[in-house]
Amino acid sequence: MGADAARWLEGLDPRDPPRLRWVLRAHPGARRIGVLSAAFNPPTRAHLALAEAARAALELEEVVLLLALTHVEKPLIGFGLSERLEMLQAIACGRAGYSVALCNRPRFFEKAIAFREALGEVDALFFLMGGDTLVRLFDPRYYPDLPLEAALECFFTLAEAAVAPRPPWDRQAMEAFLEDPARARYRPRIHWLALPEALAGISSSEVRARRQRGEPVDDAVPPEIRPWLGGLL
Repeated sequence: MGADAARWLEGLDPRDPPRLRWVLRAHPGARRIGVLSAAFNPPTRAHLALAEAARAALELEEVVLLLALTHVEKPLIGFGLSERLEMLQAIACGRAGYSVALCNRPRFFEKAIAFREALGEVDALFFLMGGDTLVRLFDPRYYPDLPLEAALECFFTLAEAAVAPRPPWDRQAMEAFLEDPARARYRPRIHWLALPEALAGISSSEVRARRQRGEPVDDAVPPEIRPWLGGLL
């Protein structure tokens, strides 16, 4: 699958306007879509728990696992993009209603533009994220080329956010964060999700650290990605 994954990445240029490329499409006619965009280095059970919580709470017909070529904060360490894409394909192939896509741009408003152009008319488009990611969404550091308000207005016009509070951002801390007048106007477009407590603290960085220490990670990752875990040693 490695060569195939590399081919999917060809021609996607982060300098181009926002662009989406479907790798696996489970439900082309879906009207309620959730997008889980993450570094997936590697995918974890927390990622899938977030997707399943959103499917149940928001009545999603399709969940798209989205891999961006670059990330606003995380450098490309650990798994390469081809390996991450392979893992996402393995996960989606074994689950009904899961799709995989690539995007050439890292910021959420750019991803929302790419999805809306690719999808056309849909009833609802939700981006699924943890509380720490929502905080980054409102951080002006990531918008040096345009006003923060312009980026937020673009994103929340095109999409909504479905957020799972997780340490250190619990529900109370998130609600307090959104009370700021500059953020409160977007509160109606933000929905809360709940993750099982045992999964809320799992992260990709924890999985990598445990593997480097020679500790088991079966409780933290979906079974489909175990063949790739040797690359973390």
